[in-house]
Amino acid sequence: MKKRKTDFEAAFWAGYTGGCPLQLFDAFFGKHSLSEAKGLLFSMMEYPVKKKVLSEKDPSVVFYFYLSLRSFIRAGFRLSLMPDKHTLTQAAAGMSQVMQGALSDEEYADPFLVFQRAFNKHSLKDFDFFITGIAYFSLGPYGDSPEGNSISSFLHLQKMLDAAQIILERRIKD
Repeated sequence: MKKRKTDFEAAFWAGYTGGCPLQLFDAFFGKHSLSEAKGLLFSMMEYPVKKKVLSEKDPSVVFYFYLSLRSFIRAGFRLSLMPDKHTLTQAAAGMSQVMQGALSDEEYADPFLVFQRAFNKHSLKDFDFFITGIAYFSLGPYGDSPEGNSISSFLHLQKMLDAAQIILERRIKD
């Protein structure tokens, strides 16, 4: 039986069509630093409430980030299905660029738990709906805001960004 590679739909923004979540995380953080990604995600959540356009001079920034975040979520979903496949080193004091922040001690020690918990609570479709909604509403001065539980999805996505950075820092390359 032929092994089928997962497509994270990253060809447009990263030129990458492979099936390894860690390679996609590398590509994602190669385009957006952790702080930039978290800041842009926060702005996308904030601007629909302000009824302003996030990036009037260059709205393609929001669209580009939306596409890369969509691929990131798909890679995270794939990772949540196979957490034991990758080996990580133990967390060392001062080793990580990422502060523990919103991650629990257990999640900081095993960042794969963040992805498992996020996708146990929300489906891939829920995350797609969430990021599509915030991208749409941040691109125009609408009086509405995204429907559904956007705060929970936002918090899980923030934690997934932190966890992905930790995984990349601690991974043992084969």
